Amino acid sequence: MKGHPGNPGLKGRLVEKSIEAYILSLETINRLSIQYRLETFCYLICNAWEILLKAKILNDTGDRKSIYYKKQKNKPRRSLALRDCLNRIFPNQNNPSRRNIERIADLRDEAVHLVFSEVPREILCIFQASVLNYHKLLSEWFGLSLSDRVPVGMMSLVYDLSPDQADISHSKLKKSLGKEAADFLARYCAEIKEEFKSLGRPAEFSIGIEYKLVLTKNKDEADIVLVSGPEAPTTARIIEVPKDPSKSHPYRLKEVVEKLKEIIPGLSVSSYDIQCVNKVYEVKKRPHWFYQGKVKGSPSQYSHSFVEWISSQLQKDSDFFSKTRKKN
Repeated sequence: MKGHPGNPGLKGRLVEKSIEAYILSLETINRLSIQYRLETFCYLICNAWEILLKAKILNDTGDRKSIYYKKQKNKPRRSLALRDCLNRIFPNQNNPSRRNIERIADLRDEAVHLVFSEVPREILCIFQASVLNYHKLLSEWFGLSLSDRVPVGMMSLVYDLSPDQADISHSKLKKSLGKEAADFLARYCAEIKEEFKSLGRPAEFSIGIEYKLVLTKNKDEADIVLVSGPEAPTTARIIEVPKDPSKSHPYRLKEVVEKLKEIIPGLSVSSYDIQCVNKVYEVKKRPHWFYQGKVKGSPSQYSHSFVEWISSQLQKDSDFFSKTRKKN
């Protein structure tokens, strides 16, 4: 940020410009009166990411030339395009944050040719993930928080349809979009769903909102606690209940191997295979799959969903482990 300690000069100007594009993208997507909000959000959030990534490259290299392509004779100098910036910062092609941005860039490119009058649910979910990813990485990379410039509520994107009508298969939504746009979005949303599953449902790729209500007498089993009676608070509250990692992440590395062999009889798998999966798919950055206590010497622990995801990958492709080893 210009004039901000630690972010001077060109890098600071890039960060400031990126933040401005990010804020404008939020203002646009959350203004329901704007008919062109999907397309405009795509342009602005992609612009915000491209400039932020250039600032990151510049910060890492300390070389202004690093954010430009090689100069060609008699042609103006060009700075790196979004996808080339992503290659520099996220070399792992399966990184969910990278795939999230690439997916939005795909939509941006198509939006040049089509008009999208409504925003389907699956697209709002990847938009939401991108908004939160930006806020997180801005803090990690440059030590900056937007809490003084962007209200937290503004980072929660707004639906202008009920959840069922925000489904691309809903007749009302298809009618309002028109055949060409509806056909494209149907394919696009189906691809997003499939990729979300193949990546292991990471929040960095897509964030959905889903409510499930279970009545239980044991509050330790609850995600949300509702209190009534004279001791209840005067306003409603959501209380996050800490989970027991021995229940949420019950498997150590060797137990992951044993569990997979139990699920798929005759499977050839070793601890090294799981370690390759860890590295290629950045498992240790995904709290829904991986947990390790902060006490020195605490073992690595894995969740049921991690084992189920690997099992599903093997069922789709028996060469999953060999292909993963090659990517390692």
